Amino acid sequence: MSIKDNIIRELTEIDHIADGNTPTRRFFRCWLDGSYNGEEHYKRNCEYVREHYSDDKALRRFIIPEFVAYMACDHDCSESTARAAITEAYTTSGLEELNLQLIDDARDLVRDEMEL
Repeated sequence: MSIKDNIIRELTEIDHIADGNTPTRRFFRCWLDGSYNGEEHYKRNCEYVREHYSDDKALRRFIIPEFVAYMACDHDCSESTARAAITEAYTTSGLEELNLQLIDDARDLVRDEMEL
């Protein structure tokens, strides 16, 4: 089975859209919080999310490449392979729903300080 097939299987075996507690979603939150790439990555992520907290379009532009980079890192493949697998795993509406959930995951980084 190819890496692309493994990614597709991972994304389609479990409902990552409805369930934020799947391993992929939990580890993606670890990606965002710097557990993979260190404190500077975490600080950059928080800064961007704070600055664009209420701007869904800006957060969408942020979250898509972050999720692609996470999947590429997690599966030890190129970002183009990860991107192709992600887009093949979901319908257009499914991708948009996933994006909304991933945006919410990103907002969780700073939600406590933004929603006082």
